[in-house]
Amino acid sequence: MPNQLIQKLKEFLRNSDLSNYEINTYMALLISNNLTAREICEKSHVPIGRIYEILEGLKEKGMIETQDSRPKIYRAKAFNLAFKNLISYINNLTKRKVSYLIDQAKILESDLYDSSLFIKKDSSRIFWQTAYGVNSIISMYVKHYHELQEELLVNDFINENTIKVLPFGKKLFEGIINALDRGVNVKILWSFEHDTRPLSEERKKRNLEIYGKLVDKLKELYGLSTKIERLEMKFINKRIPTNYDIFDKKRVFIKLQNPLNPSQIFACMNVLDPNLAENLREKFNQTWLFEANK
Repeated sequence: MPNQLIQKLKEFLRNSDLSNYEINTYMALLISNNLTAREICEKSHVPIGRIYEILEGLKEKGMIETQDSRPKIYRAKAFNLAFKNLISYINNLTKRKVSYLIDQAKILESDLYDSSLFIKKDSSRIFWQTAYGVNSIISMYVKHYHELQEELLVNDFINENTIKVLPFGKKLFEGIINALDRGVNVKILWSFEHDTRPLSEERKKRNLEIYGKLVDKLKELYGLSTKIERLEMKFINKRIPTNYDIFDKKRVFIKLQNPLNPSQIFACMNVLDPNLAENLREKFNQTWLFEANK
């Protein structure tokens, strides 16, 4: 292997946070392959007291594999597969670290907001916030609509009263329009409030009529239409147990309906949690692809 290429490979591995021992061990296996631990020590100059720990670390990262024999034989995986596995390992490790830090930040944010310490605080919480009442919820939505950069996924309920209250959502829909103008992709999934029992054809037909009226009303009031680039809308004929919206694959708004007025949201929890957002996004896309109607 040309020396210049070896140096590039070593630089890549260093940038991937591999130790010198890990790099030397991997290089020995990549060049020679099918080596025992003792042979790897001789070629990599890694002490025998450390070699098994190093080999186990490389195996965990998906870069090498073993052959059960006496003595055990180690070999490097195909280099491109090893790179893919290493990047995946780093990505998962980073996600776990970020998740841990976010959890700690949520706790600290709450404690510091509730404390009497005289420290600088933003007017609204970043990691965890709960809004009650229509005005507070709308304000929270408008703020985060303004910050959208990539994607908005919306779960919303639809019933006989939804069309009547659409005119009162001007600030919300204007926020969506502005996001679309900035190049944000938006998907809105409307759900009818039925349980999982099969619906009659008459009920399905009625739902389709209501959805059609809703689409027409959105176009009339706000110019929103699925003909707009980056905007998609669908509906499903059953209730989504918990309505949620996902902002840029990392922030989740969890909406609780008002039991006394089902056309309104009683409270909304705003949580910065990429792991939760990823899991809910997968669930949203499954419903969108396999259950929703246009």
